Amino acid sequence: MLEELSNTALFKGIIGQEPNALEYLYSNFFPKVAATIGSLGGSRDDANDAFQEAVILFYRKAKAKELDESVAVLPYLMSVSRIIYLKKLRDAKIDKGIDRDYAELTSDDASSPVENEYIESKQKQLFYQHFKELSSICQKVLLAFFEGLTFLQIAESMGFASEEYARRKKYLCKEKLVERIKRDPLYKQLSDGGEMCDGEY
Repeated sequence: MLEELSNTALFKGIIGQEPNALEYLYSNFFPKVAATIGSLGGSRDDANDAFQEAVILFYRKAKAKELDESVAVLPYLMSVSRIIYLKKLRDAKIDKGIDRDYAELTSDDASSPVENEYIESKQKQLFYQHFKELSSICQKVLLAFFEGLTFLQIAESMGFASEEYARRKKYLCKEKLVERIKRDPLYKQLSDGGEMCDGEY
């Protein structure tokens, strides 16, 4: 049985990436988050993804001194996990709406601005579909890179051994994502109708 940790000890443990603190989080806090996400219709995997992102966000803010020891860790993680899940749910609903409206969007001129917007939307949908199939580590590394973090910051936040390792990991994850996308039959269709933007990746 894990030793009970005070809020202060837990706060410091998260900043220090101490194994006992992280284990305590998953043993004592994650089940509560999973129950909350489950009540919203999410799966255990959804809860795990949201919880991991919430912990990383907490770490970054605490490290940047935007949070201090007075912040109650459990309520914070519960709230942020819920917000992250609901945002993903909302984004997923938006993506599903694209297919429903396709016939109406393309009923006139296929080269119209509306058609171009549709192609762009499908490109993004293709990107996020394959992005979500990457490992959780790759997702976190690429998200951090997209958010403008330096490789040194990525290495520190992810607990990597060096800045160079973070750079190499980002390259490998990006290559894996691009490879997945290019294997998708929809990629060729979209490439014929409008070039996929490499900058997206």
